[in-house]
Amino acid sequence: MIQIQNLTKTYKKNTVIRNLNLDIQEGVITALVGPNGSGKTTLLKCILGLTFPSKESKLLLAGVEYLKQDAIQEIGYMPQTPLFPLNLKVKEILEILETLEKKEPVFKEKIIEELEIKKFENKYFGELSGGMKQKVNILQCFSSEKKFYIIDEPTASLDPHISFYLKNLLKERKTMGSSILFTSHIMSEVDEIADRVIVLVEGKLILHETPREILAKSKASNMEEALRSFWMKEGKHA
Repeated sequence: MIQIQNLTKTYKKNTVIRNLNLDIQEGVITALVGPNGSGKTTLLKCILGLTFPSKESKLLLAGVEYLKQDAIQEIGYMPQTPLFPLNLKVKEILEILETLEKKEPVFKEKIIEELEIKKFENKYFGELSGGMKQKVNILQCFSSEKKFYIIDEPTASLDPHISFYLKNLLKERKTMGSSILFTSHIMSEVDEIADRVIVLVEGKLILHETPREILAKSKASNMEEALRSFWMKEGKHA
């Protein structure tokens, strides 16, 4: 479980996230949504240790302040756009990543086979199509078993076949007890795979509920309509 306590992040005089308290349970797929500028990217960066919140903020994984310890190895991250060196071959990138990974890549060969990565492992990353790059991105994130996965816009630029594969992979890791947090602008995708939805508006936590609860509260016919009504309403009072 990830516990976020009193998280505040300010850039110069601009407070992007305000006193955020949030628990993300294990074995749950959670969607993080909100309008542009709501603080989603900043929250992900704080969780990943790519930027640091105020001193009063606490980030815990299974009760441990993981940014101060090796527990950061328990977090897998799949960015929306993989930025590996263009002049390295795929197999060279995978070798480097494996030396950095402290956990055993127990799923590596399975994913390589299922995504047919051997067919292009000798190609330079800069030569790959967008879909091939995303296959490498999936592999680097999911080759080891982690307690927590962060996925930024999971199906962006994926063809339907690989999108289906990735969604099933998320569900598989959920059944193994991992927590998954993903961002998405596709509300049908949120409704399809999320057990719970976090809504941020103006850096504040507005909702953390199931899709069904959100639809019932808003009396909307779909998630897109429901979430739009919430963040428009809250944005006016922020």
